Amino acid sequence: MRNIAIGAVAAVFVSLGAFGTAGAQAPTPVAGTDYIEIPNGRPLDPAPGVVVVEEYFNYICPACNAFEPLFAPWAAKLPSGVKLVHVPASFRADFVQYARAYYAAENLKVAEQSHAAVYQGIHRARTLPAEGQRPDEEKIAAFYAAGYGVDAQQFLAVMKSFAVDLKVRRAAEQMTRSRIPSTPSVVINGRYLVQGNSYQDMLRIADFLIQKERAAATSSGG
Repeated sequence: MRNIAIGAVAAVFVSLGAFGTAGAQAPTPVAGTDYIEIPNGRPLDPAPGVVVVEEYFNYICPACNAFEPLFAPWAAKLPSGVKLVHVPASFRADFVQYARAYYAAENLKVAEQSHAAVYQGIHRARTLPAEGQRPDEEKIAAFYAAGYGVDAQQFLAVMKSFAVDLKVRRAAEQMTRSRIPSTPSVVINGRYLVQGNSYQDMLRIADFLIQKERAAATSSGG
């Protein structure tokens, strides 16, 4: 998990603004320092004419929970032609249960509306298994059933399905190809792994790289 000091959350919200976190005085991001170019990189799920923003995360990760209040409003303001894809990490057994849960929720079309609540259930309400606790897929399935109208047994079956297993493995392979060191991490269009010295700085660099990819697509007629 990523160890970045996020500073005062209130100050960050004020400074983010609508799409574009970089102030006029902010230096232009530099390859090798502010972002890493991924050799032969491509998104996990590429879309023609679309810039794909991948967030590598896991619900159980405390750093991801700290990043989410900054990332979510930023992502909500992404312009047309830019697509957000959440890629759940599966570093450990307690990560795997939530990677499966995310893809099961996606399959049952409740991932978006439940996303913030899962963080809440783990890190604040303590109603879901947290880091270091015994994995409990049944409790996770019951959470989705209680809040989102899915059948608990169906959710559990989807979590354990071949389709979800394949998605978890594809995500893990993509993380390896993209050289993801920790969570949360952000990759732009499969080509650039964002660095940064704070979460706010990560979003500033991500804005720059999105604009870079959009400009490149325009100049090439894409």
